[in-house]
Amino acid sequence: MRTENGTERIDQVPEKPLTALKQQERDARRRLILDAARHLFAEKDFRSVTVREIARAAGVSIGTIYNYYENLTELFLDVFLKSAEDILARIDNEEDSPHSSLSHLCGIYIDFLNENMTFYQMMGHFMLGGELSPEGVEKLNRMMRSLMDRLESAVVGSGTKKNPRLVSHALFSALNGIMITYARYPGRDAAEISRHTRRLASIIGDVFEACAH
Repeated sequence: MRTENGTERIDQVPEKPLTALKQQERDARRRLILDAARHLFAEKDFRSVTVREIARAAGVSIGTIYNYYENLTELFLDVFLKSAEDILARIDNEEDSPHSSLSHLCGIYIDFLNENMTFYQMMGHFMLGGELSPEGVEKLNRMMRSLMDRLESAVVGSGTKKNPRLVSHALFSALNGIMITYARYPGRDAAEISRHTRRLASIIGDVFEACAH
């Protein structure tokens, strides 16, 4: 741009757009790290994956990962919470379905666990005392409250009026109990386990619905 005397003037780039661009780049790099970690966790036990392996898969330095996460536990939690967004979205879609039922919702949850075994393993890890910072505990609690809110909504929709929150906790425990018992049952392949756990989830849904009436 020229000034009134005809000389060239270099306009300063507004600070806010530059700040926003840097944040976009930071968010994109975090997603890259998360995607690489999720891919590795799907291939082997997440507890055996190293920072070096994640850095190599993401195409970043080890130092870059530590710019985002103080330790691997924080990275584990971030991956877990990202996967939690997927199951919450599935449940939300089911609630909008005209054919929604508690039994069908139970099947959706079990299907998700069978398809995302790392999510299930991480949930068990954190629930059984995985070391988390106070901030991490609060993030985990927010996610669990969101999941329980959706289960409670489904429980109420099935006709339960007495202690629906407590019933939703019982339902959640029953569904996870299926996976504890059968997710890695010896001598059964993934397809057999999926079919069996799906049938059990349907039965549990039917039982909870029947108890509501």
